[in-house]
Amino acid sequence: MNINALQTLLFVPANRPERFAKALNSGADAVIIDLEDAVPPADKDAARGTLTSWLMEQPPASVLVRINGTGSPWFNQDMALCRSDAVAAVVVPKAEDAEALAELANVTDKPLLPFIESACALHRLNDIAATHGVARLLFGQLDMALDLAMDYPPPAGEPHDQMPFLPIRSQLVVVSRAHGLAAPLDAVYTAFNDDAGLQNYVREGLKLGFGGVLLVHPRQVATATQALAPTPAQRAWADRVLAAEQKVNGAVVAVNERMVDSPVMARARRILQESNATE
Repeated sequence: MNINALQTLLFVPANRPERFAKALNSGADAVIIDLEDAVPPADKDAARGTLTSWLMEQPPASVLVRINGTGSPWFNQDMALCRSDAVAAVVVPKAEDAEALAELANVTDKPLLPFIESACALHRLNDIAATHGVARLLFGQLDMALDLAMDYPPPAGEPHDQMPFLPIRSQLVVVSRAHGLAAPLDAVYTAFNDDAGLQNYVREGLKLGFGGVLLVHPRQVATATQALAPTPAQRAWADRVLAAEQKVNGAVVAVNERMVDSPVMARARRILQESNATE
């Protein structure tokens, strides 16, 4: 599993093993089996035991696992479970301590995907991104909103305004790029029956530089996958730009009365590469 190439990651509760196969067949790039928020405290030990047995029957690097936090009473046993060959990477909730992340990476020998979901994590974001073993950053929007006492999520029926999160989301993108990490993965869109809202949300994330999105329901996979792919309009624009580039051998040129220079041409090539990869 190429962690850097993942775009759609679907959560499934660890205490619902009957859903594992459906999640794996959903079309998502990867499945995250969740031992943390999705599992009540009283069920965590049983869920871990069930997951341990199930992982023994799975091929190498087949799923990701979200463990409980480093300060929780379940952390050590969760960490031991993640040494399984079937675990491709460890998703770390409420990541704030770079030293704890480095130790987790050493013990499990697996890449880490830490959730950035608190003011403390933002304050230490450079240290977290620079930590050995960290592969990509994940945005935990709901916990971040709670920690910052933001007026989010909105009541049912009101739009999910993402503008208040713009500085935080951009910070994840910039820091990831500065430390050579793959583009971060955007937070879940909780309204799993709102296809239009999810599509707009994913495309806004792409504009900011996110590389994919976390999902909470199998029915979101197709919509998110479509939203992540270049649109016909983007492909047509890229074709026009590169056709013009060939005529001027890379010099500055006008396309549809707009200046096109080397960064724009590079963007056009990227669009066509992404389009070819999804066909």
